[in-house]
Amino acid sequence: MTTQPLSALTMLLSRHTKRREFITLLGGAVSLFLCVSAAAQEGYYAVGHDKWHQGFYSTLRRNDGGGSCCNLMDCRPTQSRIVGDHYEVKVDGVWTPVPYDKINNVVAPDGGAHVCAPRQVGQNKGVLFCVILPSEG
Repeated sequence: MTTQPLSALTMLLSRHTKRREFITLLGGAVSLFLCVSAAAQEGYYAVGHDKWHQGFYSTLRRNDGGGSCCNLMDCRPTQSRIVGDHYEVKVDGVWTPVPYDKINNVVAPDGGAHVCAPRQVGQNKGVLFCVILPSEG
């Protein structure tokens, strides 16, 4: 008779352990997804480019007549905000003012903000080729 309660306790503990392992695994997967999503929304160089290049980034043209907005991996999804009388976008994790002549009057397929800019190092800090702002609707 003592083996039956022990067996039931072992099964209960086994289920509890499996459930805890599943919850831990699920939590890890969610954390990884959020980290990747956060990186994409910080406008880091090349993050998210592949998803949008063929159908969207490759069609964008610079307002100054300088050709394509997109040079290899420089367009990516980002965040935008209005500060006073101007827009800012996150480029490589830093809020960067957007000159009005860099704003393309198009709507991205996802309705979100996108930026085309070189890696923000050295003389390229603050350089933007094109900015697509989110739709207002």
